[in-house]
Amino acid sequence: MKFDMDHSLGFVLNKTSLFSKASFNRQIKKFDISPEQWGLIFRVAEKNGLTQKELSDSTYKDQANITRSIDRLEKKGLLKRIANESDRRIINLYPTDEAIRLVEKIIPVSILFNKRLTKGFTQEEHEMLLALLKKVYTNLEEKDINESKK
Repeated sequence: MKFDMDHSLGFVLNKTSLFSKASFNRQIKKFDISPEQWGLIFRVAEKNGLTQKELSDSTYKDQANITRSIDRLEKKGLLKRIANESDRRIINLYPTDEAIRLVEKIIPVSILFNKRLTKGFTQEEHEMLLALLKKVYTNLEEKDINESKK
């Protein structure tokens, strides 16, 4: 059986993801947050009042890891937990003013980083790449859903 790992989509996606994350981490290191924390802060700033579950779902992160990350971000003064007025069992997440300022500083860095990722791409190629990657994700998600039903 012949197999070329360098032409394996899974291998190339993983390699690209790891390098992209490390490179972006270097870009935002001066802000004293990680790429994972950036994603959480951005989502909370984007959608005030998210629950932990909504944040977990929208960032594709495990809820246990999200809890630890929220704890750290709360200690850094970037996120606040506030009990939901209509259901005290629900905790909503809100960005602090410091988090809003941080988001405003990092968005331009993130935009430039994304431009770097697609340097030399036409707009059509960029859109096609995103569409194809979403299709790959859907294929994986469907397989996982079908396997969990067995």
